Amino acid sequence: MGGLLVRGLPGFNACVMPGRMARLTRSADYIAHPQENCESAKSLLILTLQQNHWEKAAVFAMVLLAAASQLGDAPAEFYEAAFSLEARSVIQAGDATTAQQKVAALEALALDGDVTALEVLGEIHMFGLGALERDSAKACDYFERAGERRADSLHNLASCYWNGDGRTQDYAKARDLYFKAARAGWRMSFCAYGKMLLFGQGGAQDADEGIRLCRMTAVLGDKDALTDYGTFLLTGKGVERDPVTARFMLERAAEQQQANAAFLLGQIHTKGDGTPVDHAAAGEWFARAYDNGRRDAAYQAASSYLRRGYIQRDDGGVDIRPDLLRTARAWYQKAMAAEDPGSQRYNEIAELLPNIAILIERAESRRAD
Repeated sequence: MGGLLVRGLPGFNACVMPGRMARLTRSADYIAHPQENCESAKSLLILTLQQNHWEKAAVFAMVLLAAASQLGDAPAEFYEAAFSLEARSVIQAGDATTAQQKVAALEALALDGDVTALEVLGEIHMFGLGALERDSAKACDYFERAGERRADSLHNLASCYWNGDGRTQDYAKARDLYFKAARAGWRMSFCAYGKMLLFGQGGAQDADEGIRLCRMTAVLGDKDALTDYGTFLLTGKGVERDPVTARFMLERAAEQQQANAAFLLGQIHTKGDGTPVDHAAAGEWFARAYDNGRRDAAYQAASSYLRRGYIQRDDGGVDIRPDLLRTARAWYQKAMAAEDPGSQRYNEIAELLPNIAILIERAESRRAD
């Protein structure tokens, strides 16, 4: 049934156009395969229909498939990061090998011409490994040594310049490097470059092309592009504002452990933006954002549970749920651990925790009576 229904949707047949030569950016050409993009979108839509998620299916059909048929062309294939057997063996070495020994072994491989060792060394120093402290400047040095021999290294070096982390912030250099990485086929670079076009960072603004690149990569399922394009839809940046479709895009990203997408979904459900206010759903999304690296989501998760655990009724009374307040308290304690002692939020939580404890005690004493 799902397949038959899909074939009657607007834009479905438009997705089966043959590939053609088209411009990926203003100065790089690729042979395109738009049919592959649409086949991927159609498969996801059919799966959504089979799971009886009708609201999501409608959004997917009318927006994502339409986007797929209009987004222009994607590269014939993307760059896939590969690592030499020698570099893999060093990475996979057990705890008997120290971080310093692993770095020394990878350095030796790099000197012998193993470019994959340079990328690994860059990642190790960017994120830290065991007792080895993070050193972003050294990480960026390794990415630069790999240069155009690895598309992922180009992307990572671009991020050094974009973030101003390990390199002096330089949007022009970041933009050029993201472009080169995208031209080499690194999936994440298309929307990274697209965002710079959209905002006019490091060069002339080209909002239409920037949106197209992010939309293209989002349709192909990249979690970061889904987050970015979902954010554009949520805010109306470069596109017509559409919070319902934005939520759908962000859900697809959050399912891939994209922390920022989960955080935005928490905000959407808190505010009721394109959906009814739902503090339970908000708390769950904030918790997922925290689990995937957004430490600031702990405070938001705590607040979501507090809103459900302490409710002021229209008649002036109060409904208290001790179980939810306990969960709120646990999240506030996590949030407090993420704050600098003495900061405004730290002090706010410090004042709030005793009050939550009093509410829990009073509610339980009333039940006991």
